Amino acid sequence: MVRSHIHIIKMGGTIEFIDPAYDAINKKLMKLDASIEGYLKHLIQPHFNFSSESVTEKDSRDINQEDREKLANAIETTPHTNIVITHGTFTMRETAQFLEQHGFSDKKIILTGSMIPITGFTTSDAGFNLGYTIASFASIEPGIYLSMNGGIFHASEVEKNVELFRFEQST
Repeated sequence: MVRSHIHIIKMGGTIEFIDPAYDAINKKLMKLDASIEGYLKHLIQPHFNFSSESVTEKDSRDINQEDREKLANAIETTPHTNIVITHGTFTMRETAQFLEQHGFSDKKIILTGSMIPITGFTTSDAGFNLGYTIASFASIEPGIYLSMNGGIFHASEVEKNVELFRFEQST
């Protein structure tokens, strides 16, 4: 069996409880390990190697140009070519568009996140989105993508539908 390597770059967002709506619940009541590393290592025990680094831990509405520059630098300096970026859903598209301008032609980069945190909620979309993202590396060409709700999109062709809590093809 060939073991692929996935490099995870974390930007924050609901997927890891970085959201004002969930933050108080987790810190005061649940006290869960909502980290991607904990989820993969202890629950999934995947048949691939992974590494991770954190660029920032923010609600995506608070991510700024400096944060995006740090993200681009992290992508440039990592030797890995399969990169997952966990990100809040409110500005995920804007970050993907920013990264498209940098032209990472030799790497496969997929941004993903969730509407509900990865641990603590049985109805979370986080595990599905993360798993679908990782499985998609085998079928995509190098470039920048968004993966949500079982779809792989280019930033210019997707938008968040806040009423239906899903990402959809732009019209």
